[in-house]
Amino acid sequence: MSPAVSIVVCCYNAAQTVPRTLESLRTQLFNDFEILAIDDGSKDHTIAVLHDCATRDSRLRVLENLGNRGTAFTRQRGLEEACADLVMFVDADDIADPALVARLHETLIGDINLIGVGCYTTYFVEEGKDLGTQRVGPESRATFERIYREAKLLFMVPVTLFHKVDALAVGGYRQAVMPNAEGIRYEDFSEDLDLWCRMSDLGAEGRYFLTLPESLLRYRKPLDSLSTQNLAHMQLKMRWIKDCLRRRRAGAVERSLNEFIASRGPHQRFNDWRVDKAAGFYKKAGFAYARRHFAKLSWYLVWSGVMSPKLIRQKIAMQRLNR
Repeated sequence: MSPAVSIVVCCYNAAQTVPRTLESLRTQLFNDFEILAIDDGSKDHTIAVLHDCATRDSRLRVLENLGNRGTAFTRQRGLEEACADLVMFVDADDIADPALVARLHETLIGDINLIGVGCYTTYFVEEGKDLGTQRVGPESRATFERIYREAKLLFMVPVTLFHKVDALAVGGYRQAVMPNAEGIRYEDFSEDLDLWCRMSDLGAEGRYFLTLPESLLRYRKPLDSLSTQNLAHMQLKMRWIKDCLRRRRAGAVERSLNEFIASRGPHQRFNDWRVDKAAGFYKKAGFAYARRHFAKLSWYLVWSGVMSPKLIRQKIAMQRLNR
C-alpha cells in the first residue's frame, strides 16, 4: 500500500548534514510516510551516506540524478516519483520537530478545501545558535482570500505539505525557464514561490493555503547563503512570477521570461536596479545580524530604506499580514 505522505529530500554535497536531517524524520510521531532522497550529482560522499542510511530505514528510497541538474529538475523528479498523494520537501540540512508531519497531515486532511499547509520555522546557523522565527504564509482562510483577491504573491515555507495532484495539474516545477549562453538556471530561482502562486489560482474554487503558527522545523541558514551574488536573478524571477500571476487572474496569456524582460522600459529598469540594491542591503543586514554586527546592521538598514522606502514598508506589512 502507498504511504500517506512522501517526504522528498533533495541533496547536493550534503554528506555532513543529511544524516541529522534523516534522523529527525525517522523519529517523527507520525510514521506513515516514505522518504525519497535524491542526490543531485554531489561531489562529496553524499550518495554513500544516503545508501548507508537506507540500510537502517526501509522507508528511505535513494535516487541519483545523472550529473548536477539543479533544484527545479530535482524537485520535479521528486514530485513525479513520490508514491503518496500528499508531498512535502525538506532540505538536506533542516531539522524537523517530531510533530512536524503529524501536525501538517492532520490539518491538511481535516479540510478538503485546503491546498497546502505550512508552519513557522526557526532559522539557525548551527545547532544551538538560533537566529529567530520565520513567519511566512496566511494564518487564516480570510488572509489567504485577501491575498488572492489582491493578486499578491503567495509565500509559503518549502516544507509545506500539499496535494501532489494539484501541483502536477498546474505544471509542477517549471523547467528551462529561459535557456541562455551564460548557463544561468532561472528555473532554480524562487521555484517554490512560482509553484505556490500557480497553485493559489485554485482560490477561484474556494480553496486555500494555511500556515500553522507553530515552529515545527529548524531551517539552517548558513552565513554564505546570505550572499547577494544571485539576488538580481532572483528579483527578476520574482517580478516575472508576479506578472504571470496577474495576467492569469486577468484571463490573459502569460509572457515568457524573455518577453517580460524585453517589455521593461528605461524607467522600469532603473526602478528595478534601485529596488535590487535595496534588497541587497536588506540581505546584508541579515548577514550582519547573524554575526551580531549591530553597527553594520543599522548601516545596511538605513541604506535599504534610502534606496527603497517601499521595500522596508513591505517587509513590515508582510509580517503583519501573515499574523
